Formats: sequence, C-alpha cells, structure tokens
Amino acid sequence: MPREWTARDLLPPESSAVLGGPLGRRASSRERSLPRLLPLVVALVVLPMAGAFLRQGHCVVNGWNGNDQFWRGCFSDLPAQYQLAGLDRGLGAWLTGEARLDQMPLLSGLMAFVGGLVPDAGWLDESRWYLTLWTVIIALCLVVAVWCVALLRPERLDLATQLALSPVHVVAALLSPDLVVVTLLAAAMLADTRRRPVLAGVLLGLALLGHAWVGLAAVALVIAARRVGHEAAAVRTVLVALGTAVSLAVVLALSAPAIVTGPLRAWWGEKPGYGSVLLIPELAGHPLPDRVAPLVSLLGVAVAVWACVVMARRAWRPATWAQVAALGVPVMVLTSTSVPVQAALWVLPLAILAGISWRTHLGFAAVEAVHATALWLHIGAAADPDKGLPAQWYAVVVLGRAIAWGFLLWSIWYTPVDNPVGRPAPVDRPQTPRARPHDPQHAATV
Repeated sequence: MPREWTARDLLPPESSAVLGGPLGRRASSRERSLPRLLPLVVALVVLPMAGAFLRQGHCVVNGWNGNDQFWRGCFSDLPAQYQLAGLDRGLGAWLTGEARLDQMPLLSGLMAFVGGLVPDAGWLDESRWYLTLWTVIIALCLVVAVWCVALLRPERLDLATQLALSPVHVVAALLSPDLVVVTLLAAAMLADTRRRPVLAGVLLGLALLGHAWVGLAAVALVIAARRVGHEAAAVRTVLVALGTAVSLAVVLALSAPAIVTGPLRAWWGEKPGYGSVLLIPELAGHPLPDRVAPLVSLLGVAVAVWACVVMARRAWRPATWAQVAALGVPVMVLTSTSVPVQAALWVLPLAILAGISWRTHLGFAAVEAVHATALWLHIGAAADPDKGLPAQWYAVVVLGRAIAWGFLLWSIWYTPVDNPVGRPAPVDRPQTPRARPHDPQHAATV
C-alpha cells in the first residue's frame, strides 16, 4: 500500500532526511511550500551535469578522435558531428543542405545553429567550445524539465528530485541534444494540465520534429483523455501539433528537401544498430535480412499503441498522459532498429512521472551505465580485439539491458496510479473484490 503524504511536508521521510531532515513543529508553513522547496531541488541539477562534463575530461584535453575516446568512455556525438558534418558553417549551411545530419530537423537545426556560435580557433578548441555551449543548453533544459515535473506532480516533489539527481544524466546527457526534445514534451504536458491546448500543441509539434517516439506520446494523450472525457481538448492539441510540425517541415523542405527526407530515408534503409535486440542475430553471426528491422519497428509501434490502450483501461484511477506514455514509449523504443545510450533519457522522465521508486530508478541507471561501458569497449574491439569486448559478450549485455527495460515496464504497470483524488472517477469501474493492477489498495509499490 503506497505511503500517504500530508499537506504539511511535500517530501517523504526518506527525501527529507537526504535534504536535511523533516521540518520542526515551529517552522512556518512557507518553509514547507512548493515555491520554497523547488529552487533547492532544481539546483541539484548541477551535480549530475558536473559529473557528465567531468566524464568528458580526457577528450576535452586530448580531443575526440581515434579509439581512445571509446577506451576512455568519453565519446560524444556532439563534437563528432561538429567535426564531420561541418557545423562550423552555421545555420546557413544547414538551410542550404551543405551541412547534412541524420538527426530530425529540430535537433539538426539546433546543432547547426550552435555550431555557428563557436568562435574561430583550432579544431580542438572549437570542439571544446561546441561541447561547452551544449553543456549549458542541456543543463538549462534539464532545469526546465525538473521544474515541469514538480508542477505536474506537486504532491510528489520526490519525483522532481529523482529527475534532478538521476545518474543517467552522467552517462547520457552530453551524448546528444535529446534532452531538448524531452523538455519540450514535459512543457507540453504541463500546458495540457493547465488547460492550454494550443500552447501544448505547439510545444508537442516542435518535439515531433525532434524525435519519432514523440508521435507515440501524442497518441497516448488521446488515449488517456478518452477515459476522463477530455477527447476534444486532446484532439485539438494533437491537431495543432501536427499542423505545427507539418508547416515547419514544408518550409524546411522548400529550402533543402534533405533536411526532412534524409532522416526518413536513413530510417527505412537502416540495419539493426547498437543497443537493439534486433542486432543480437548479427552479433551471433546470422544477420537479419534487409528491411526486416524497419518492419519490426512498425510492428513495435502497433504493440506500443495497444499497451497504451490497456494501460488507460486497466488503471484503477484515470491515468495521466505521462503515465500512459510511460508504458508505450519504452515498448516502441525496445522494438526499434537502434536503442542508443541516450534512449534512457527518452523513457526515464516518463517513468518518473508515472511514480516509480528510487530503487527501480537506480537499478535502471546501473544497467544503462553497464551497457554504455560495454558498447564503447565493443566498438573499440574493432581496433584491438584483445582489449575490447567480443561481439558475443556484447550480445549478452544487450539482452540483459532489454530484460531490465522489461522490469521497468513491469514496475510502471504495478506502480499504483496515485493521482489526486479530485480527478474524475471512471464510470466503467467494475465492482469486484479482487485486486487489480494500479489499485492503490492492493498493488505493490515497487
């Protein structure tokens, strides 16, 4: 049975002990308020982001080149793309198609824009500048994301604390600009709860231009809204999102079609990549035929939509948009052609909003750290087989990671839906004495 928190203290006893202990009886009510506690929680973002930057220390000193960046575990796609794609030419080269990236338009445009801000210097100094600028941008995005989580779940400030202190950021935050998309989605969810469908749609539309998995989050919004009778607002939000994404995509396609069509062509012709269970046959010496991976990914999208529907129907209380998406998005990502290290950034905020415990969170982060280390060692094995990780062992790690993601899904399913009681009660709730998933009186808290 989940622990109940009173209005007097927003932090559960465990979190209060970490942050200085519970407040005394004579403390003013203002000291227990969300505006007083939230800045402290947001400031904690500095810790994992500092760890993420320090993890890049060897490459900051010696450069991101050769296999040494894999042996040292400081590889990052940001300086790599800056060097390979000619991002020093800035946004103008991107708009004309001269700077080509595999990322979707939002992220590729941002990467080119930041590249244009880098002062002229040697290639190593420019790479350092580029990573430093992105460190600041990503840290600001994480601050906004933590703030949004706190406002989305004000009765559970420990969830915002989880996101602020997550070790996953040390492992993956500086590998790519993906936290920009995560922040846009969190802001869209906050706008949706504040009954601002147009703003939520614009933010969601921008996120759609950043990653394909956001499309499933849009589907989850409509599925979650049906049970509480908010379909009209949800559909309006999704239509605004589609209009925003399509309009911007058309404008960009008129400038340089490859900006929009390039990522789609790359996905359709993509073979199983690192982190995907579809890569295991290839690691074992029996690669899958062409086109199998994209078709399996499409099937995975259908399964993910089905998982969202089941989540929305079986929840004892009406599940929120984030809670429905938290079950569907990991299913979609697991069945995709590639599950990179930074994929943890896509699913973790949703899982935190669903109410997972610190124990589940830290276990997930530990598995992600092991996979990241194994991946760099496996890539380095191409140059030094005696020092690197053989393909068979990397296959074992990929399989273990998939099992850990399955446990995360299990945790999300059996974590009680502890939304505020004031939400509308479902009209079709069966009157039966047996325990059900998401029943706060019977489901076990993971």
